[in-house]
Amino acid sequence: DFGPSHPFQGSRFSRFMQELESRFPASHARFDFIKPESAPNDLLELVHDRSYIDRVVALEKRRGYLSDDTQLLPGSIESARLIVGASVAAAREALRAGLTVGFGGLHHAGPDYGEGFCIFNDVAVAAAVLLREGLSRVLILDTDAHQGNGTMDIFYRDPRVLFISLHQDPKTLYPGRGFPEEIGAGPGEGYTVNIPMPMFSGGPMYDLAMNEIVFPVVDEFKPEIIIRNGGSDPLYTDTLTNLGLTLDDLTMLIHNISSKARASKIPLVDLFLSGYGAYVTEGWLSIVRGILGETMELSLPERMKYMPPEQRAWIERWMRATIEVLKKELQPHWKIF
Repeated sequence: DFGPSHPFQGSRFSRFMQELESRFPASHARFDFIKPESAPNDLLELVHDRSYIDRVVALEKRRGYLSDDTQLLPGSIESARLIVGASVAAAREALRAGLTVGFGGLHHAGPDYGEGFCIFNDVAVAAAVLLREGLSRVLILDTDAHQGNGTMDIFYRDPRVLFISLHQDPKTLYPGRGFPEEIGAGPGEGYTVNIPMPMFSGGPMYDLAMNEIVFPVVDEFKPEIIIRNGGSDPLYTDTLTNLGLTLDDLTMLIHNISSKARASKIPLVDLFLSGYGAYVTEGWLSIVRGILGETMELSLPERMKYMPPEQRAWIERWMRATIEVLKKELQPHWKIF
C-alpha cells in the first residue's frame, strides 16, 4: 500500500479474497491456500544487485522514493519480500501440482532500480529460482497493460527465459519500453518478444497476437513452465490504461493461455496484482474465471464507449502491420517465421 491517495491500495487483496469466498464459494473451495515466507536477500540477489537492495533498505528508513510514483513507507520492504516469497512458492508448487495462482507481478523492478509501484521483481526471482533448481526453459508471459521493463532487462541476454509481453503501445503509456525491435541481446537475442497493442484493442486484437505470434513461438520454445503475470488493467474501466478489454475478453485471454498450458502439459503459474479504479476485484475474478473455466456471473456498471467501424478497421490494420514487423524481427531466430 502506497498511501491513501495512491492508485495502488493494499486493501485490494483482502477485498478480492472476501468476494471470491462469499460470491463464488465453489470456486473458492477448489483452492488450497499456502502462506508465503518472506524472501531473504539470497533470493533477491538472484536478480537484483546487492547495492540496490541496500539502497532500498536505507530509503525505507527515511520514507524515500524509488521513483516519482513509488515511495517506500514503513512495511514496504516486508510486503515486497512476501510477494516475492509467494511467487517463488507458487512456482515450485506448480511444478508439483500443475497450476497455481498468486498475487504477484512486480515487473517494473529491474536489476538495480525500482519504479512503477514495484520494489523487488517477484516474477524474475521465481524464474531465477527455477533455473537454479534445474529448469532450462522458462516462459514469462506478461499480459499486463504496462510493459514489464524490469523483467525484460533482467533476462535480456538469457536464452533460458523466453519473455513475451503484450502491452499498450509504449508511445501512449508508461514505461515507454517494449517496441518490436527490442528482441534481446547477445545469447538472448530473439528470446524477448514485445507485442505493442493499439489503444482500444479489445479482445479480437489479442486473439490475433496470440495466434500469430505467441502460441507459435511457445510451441517452438517448448517451455518447462509458464509464468503469466498481469492483472485487471487491460479492462476498459481502468483509470490508467486504454486497452478496452471487457470482462469476457480478459476471461477468454486467460482461458486460452490456461488451456494451452493444460493441453501441452506445461505447469502454469498465474500471478496478478495490477489494476486501477473501482473494478479491480471484478477484473481479478474474471481472471480466475478464465483459469478455472467456470461460469461466474460478473459485470461492470460502466458502459463502453461506442467505436465507429472505421476506427475498428484502423486498429486492425495497425495491429496486423505491427505483427508483420515483429515477424521480420524474429524470423532469424525462430523457424516458425
